[in-house]
Amino acid sequence: MAALCGVLLVATGCASMPRETDPQVIGSEDTATADDVIPNLRPTPGLSANDTVREFVVSGQEATDYREARLYLTKRAAAEWEPSPSVVILQDQFNAVPVDPDHQPDDPNKMFIRVRGSKIGTLGADDAFTPGGGTYQTEMLLSRDTKNQQWRIVNPPTEMITTERRFEENYYRIPLYYFAPNSTVPVPDPRYMLAQPREGLPGRIVDTLLQGPSDALATAVDNPLASAQLDTNVTVDADGALEVPLTGVSGESTASRRLMALQLVMSLEAVATNRIRLLSDGNELVPGHRDWRFTDVPPVGATMSANLPGLALYGNQVVRLDNGEPIDGPAGAGNYAVQSAAQSMDGGRIAVVEDLAEGVRLLVGPMGSELATVDLAAEQMTRPTWRPSYSGGNASNEVWTVVNGRKVVRAVLTLDGVWQAVQVNDAALEGFGPITALRLSRDGTRAAIVADHKLVMASVTRTSDSVRLRAPRILQPETLTDVIDVDWLGQDTLVAATTNPTRPVVSVSVDGYSKASYTTSNLEPRVSAVTAAPGRPVVAANSGGLWETSDLAEVWRQSSRDQIALHSPFYPG
Repeated sequence: MAALCGVLLVATGCASMPRETDPQVIGSEDTATADDVIPNLRPTPGLSANDTVREFVVSGQEATDYREARLYLTKRAAAEWEPSPSVVILQDQFNAVPVDPDHQPDDPNKMFIRVRGSKIGTLGADDAFTPGGGTYQTEMLLSRDTKNQQWRIVNPPTEMITTERRFEENYYRIPLYYFAPNSTVPVPDPRYMLAQPREGLPGRIVDTLLQGPSDALATAVDNPLASAQLDTNVTVDADGALEVPLTGVSGESTASRRLMALQLVMSLEAVATNRIRLLSDGNELVPGHRDWRFTDVPPVGATMSANLPGLALYGNQVVRLDNGEPIDGPAGAGNYAVQSAAQSMDGGRIAVVEDLAEGVRLLVGPMGSELATVDLAAEQMTRPTWRPSYSGGNASNEVWTVVNGRKVVRAVLTLDGVWQAVQVNDAALEGFGPITALRLSRDGTRAAIVADHKLVMASVTRTSDSVRLRAPRILQPETLTDVIDVDWLGQDTLVAATTNPTRPVVSVSVDGYSKASYTTSNLEPRVSAVTAAPGRPVVAANSGGLWETSDLAEVWRQSSRDQIALHSPFYPG
């Protein structure tokens, strides 16, 4: 398939197109025909039964109602086949071979072919990727026409099967945006959109955005567009603006309408022209603001202050990453037997796990002050992680840890000024194994977890009286089986440390579709910890101290030559 920008956006983990692109017609109902997308469709003649199945697997395209795939079905099957919205994605190397002779039909013109391959995951009806390893297998019955000797599939599978290469050719990864609960902090929700017909891509993005968050993120975010619908098709107006005509939001406040506008503009940034006209029942969606540009989106996000350098441990002391100087207060003076620590994103508070003669304890309080003990008995605790404060300038009042590898707990500051331990509903994690690391995303909607050396992603759902971890999924289940630490490089990207000497530090997309390894140059195994944050170098710890890099291919450099005993680095969050 022709790519809109000449690159495979899925492979690079981003979605960008020239902003000067000016499609002629953009609609939620695609205007291009199957012949526009795949001209001169003809089945390959003389294929064996095996190759007929292989051609079927690599040919399917939803954009044409699988017209090319139907060429390899019998006429009846082609007419009746209605595959489910899900797409199974296999590694490029898969087998399509006859089943055992004992299980073949007696008729020489019929044959069972078994498709067997390594499953990468599934694209669901919500256009979100769900990782899933293991072996995928299905059998298809083929019939040979005695007149033209062509094999055709009698019983195609209920879901479409494709390969990784074909998936990357046919789909773009597009982040759709919703908001962290009760805030204006945008949260990306990666989806995979059909690349063709290219004129309809913005319309498909708006359609999917209006359908709501992906299943995995559904209860973790707010969706101001929940009641909105498209009034007519998304089009390019005569003056070149991309027009999005909505209906169903007439009763919404101006503040809610502004959030809707931000959702649409951020979600369309990768594909739209430089002006987006947002309408509600023919009028301006936001009064006084008809046309929107990407520069109209304010820099609102769950970010840390630029003057927070990050911290690390030097023995039992908490010190600065940039110069190794102890922080103010007892945590910096070494008054606590600090095992691990975390700084709130605003920089105002710190949480410390302290070693005791028997077990550990959690201490929380303001930076530079004595810390309060949380009433929480434990033999082990993971490094703490802070929930962000969505009110500008306010200190966070909630920090999480995992007790004894099993129980997820959050310490919450009560109105009486006491840090109280509250159990998180972690029933969804049952069976995933002991937890050795947990990091909340800096927007507070997801949790990255290391369980039984696997990387797990879960969403964080909040109600008035409880907090629950939901929809846990193992990322890269076949390859990442040796993870020891994790942190958030961005809202949709993780950095993980592993025990594998050939890839000690890796970058993983939040949905688990893509993975890339950082170079090993200068970084001697074994890596013991890693930290990351937007716009900051990735910092890894090994027996030689702390090492940092700003790019996958960049050589690691020692971050503190005079303080090689620094360990356990952490950025706020």
